[in-house]
Amino acid sequence: MAEYLSPGVYIEEIDAGPRPIAGVSTSTAGMVGVTARGPYTGKPKLVTNFLEFQNTFGGFLPEPETTVRDTWANDPAEGGRWWLFPLAVKGFFDNGGQRLYIKRVAAAQATPASGALVGGLVSAVAGDAARGATSVQLGHLIGFDGVGQQIRIVRGDDQQEIHTATVTRYDMTARRITLDPALPAEVRSARGDYVQAGGRSDEETLRLSAVSPGSWGGAVQVRVRPMVGAALPVSPDPREGALFISRLVTDAVADSGTVEVAVVNGLDRDGLPDRVWAQIGTGRFEVEVGEPADGKVTLTFPEGTTHPAWETGLTVRRVRRGSIGTVPTLRVGGASRLYPGAVVQLDDGTALTAVKVDSVTDDVVTFDQDLPGEFFETDRIHLIEAEVSTRFTDPGGAAVTETFSNLRLTGDGPANLATALESRSQLVRATPLPGLTTDPARFPMPAVGSWLTLADGDDASGTLTVADFVGTDGGSGRRTGIVALEDIDEIAVCAVPGMWSGTVESALVTHCELLRDRFAILDPRDGLDIEGIQAFREPFDTKYAALYYPWLVTRDPSANRDVEVPPSGHMAGIYARVDVERGVHKAPANVVIRGIRGTDGIAQDITKRHQDLLNPKGINALRFFPGLGHRVWGARTLSSDSSWKYINVRRLFLFLEESIDEGTQWVVFEPNDEALWALVRQTVTNFLTTVWRSGALAGTTADEAFFVACDRTTMTEDDLANGRLICVIGVAPVFPAEFVIFRIQQKTRETQLA
Repeated sequence: MAEYLSPGVYIEEIDAGPRPIAGVSTSTAGMVGVTARGPYTGKPKLVTNFLEFQNTFGGFLPEPETTVRDTWANDPAEGGRWWLFPLAVKGFFDNGGQRLYIKRVAAAQATPASGALVGGLVSAVAGDAARGATSVQLGHLIGFDGVGQQIRIVRGDDQQEIHTATVTRYDMTARRITLDPALPAEVRSARGDYVQAGGRSDEETLRLSAVSPGSWGGAVQVRVRPMVGAALPVSPDPREGALFISRLVTDAVADSGTVEVAVVNGLDRDGLPDRVWAQIGTGRFEVEVGEPADGKVTLTFPEGTTHPAWETGLTVRRVRRGSIGTVPTLRVGGASRLYPGAVVQLDDGTALTAVKVDSVTDDVVTFDQDLPGEFFETDRIHLIEAEVSTRFTDPGGAAVTETFSNLRLTGDGPANLATALESRSQLVRATPLPGLTTDPARFPMPAVGSWLTLADGDDASGTLTVADFVGTDGGSGRRTGIVALEDIDEIAVCAVPGMWSGTVESALVTHCELLRDRFAILDPRDGLDIEGIQAFREPFDTKYAALYYPWLVTRDPSANRDVEVPPSGHMAGIYARVDVERGVHKAPANVVIRGIRGTDGIAQDITKRHQDLLNPKGINALRFFPGLGHRVWGARTLSSDSSWKYINVRRLFLFLEESIDEGTQWVVFEPNDEALWALVRQTVTNFLTTVWRSGALAGTTADEAFFVACDRTTMTEDDLANGRLICVIGVAPVFPAEFVIFRIQQKTRETQLA
């Protein structure tokens, strides 16, 4: 009850009446089967079209080797043709399915493809250079030493060395190096040519493996390379004083000992050190500032300074030091981008030096060692991080490429390389090894080239067993096989296409009976005759499953031939299509089967005489009718209970039960009194009225279609004392017109008049 303790206006929200119940989806399917690749651990993965399935789980599967194929295909009790699973998925979407959860099955002995990186440093050639050229543009200069460093240029296609040269000049911003001697042959970026600085160690630094087991991982390539995460400017030391920007007032000849500049603010000898640094043109020079006279100041160079000739008007700018003397600290603009343990590269124009950040306080960065010389406000601090690129080309034509930037090689945060790949990559996972360091000169790289191709993945198809399809319960998100479908509450129809194993199909039926919110579609063994399919049906008695016969014929695009496929995938799509177009109360029968082969789309021809034997036993026939095409000609469950012999009746009640269950969760722990009972009655009545108006319930009035009771007649005092609220619901489902009978008799006109 609200409290009113002081005068004022109070606004209160009150419930206006019963809460609506939203009908749950009945067209979402779940399937378990073998795929070429894709997520193996975790919850089933949702796909909404066949292209998405191919991108996530790969394309069509080839037949396994003869021994494996015959072992499965020739076993009448525990066999199956699991390699047809992708064709069944295609059949689901061809027939109108829209949402399908896939749980991949893999042999327990299957292993992922993997490979290890060693330590070293390579940089890809970023621009073509002709024979005789003296400069090359690279992907990066991270980890390079600078002027005087010896490098090797290697062809990317055959790993042959093109050239060995010395770096005579470099430009960190343009990522360009000047070489001596010149190139003896052209270099090409499209060929994958690269520069190697230093050697490659034998110690492994990082192990990369495919995200899931199987031979598919042999087509995955990975590249790890350093990148500039941020280029931060050096801030001047406060002791350096004012900045001045002036210009030459007279021409200066080459190598002259002095130059004259205009007097400007900040160019005052009394406020400056004895010697300052000035940038003139593209060069940086140490100068001594003279006394102003006649509006100009003389700058004197140390003896022996060389410089080019300069013309009047050239800009002269003071360059202030960011570090004075040999110190381990530096003021950096944007220092918040750095972090303890970060590796940065310092550039003084002639040498590149990598140091590690020890701490960051405001804009003052402390490194783990003294700086190698003085740094100026025109210098940049380059944050070194990692970039991981992956690429994969599926034999079926699908291609996946990924790039993850600004990663840290070490640490435990979300930006760590291994952590980022774990959460974001569809292709690979990484495991740091003892040899991994943050030293840019020993960055993770393959023993040969710049891309690592994963290897030694194994599907282990020969060790696949029915237990792999049944699965195990390791808890939410860690279940496998059929058991994993429990993780997805939205699933209403489930199947294991191509598997006729009694163990597998019994597990699927048990799964549906335990959860009581989904319906199973079973596949018979392929090639069965009329006697064989009747014998196959005998072990089943369940109202939670249906069986369809015979198999279908469709085109296998990967093999370019016709193949027989199990009907469960196509039927799950038909269930979804009928649910969306008509409703779950409509029997999924007398519906055209899509995506099968011409007039030969059904493996065995079923006649009316055949179906006279099959239909009473709950075996739903798939038949061909001239002029009508291939149609589903049966709508029965595998139950011996006549109350539940029709699929649409069973699934209608699943829909009603699940909708009421989810729509009345708010009732739990409410005061169990007449007011609550009235709300529950009205809530359920409103929902069932909507269902009746959709044509799902029989009766010309709502009273004929259903009743809802929740009062003293449905509950005793003992029920109330034990916290039980009991609502009794009765509904009259619409049964399908399975047998349409027209009774015709012969009558004359005279007989009618008599």
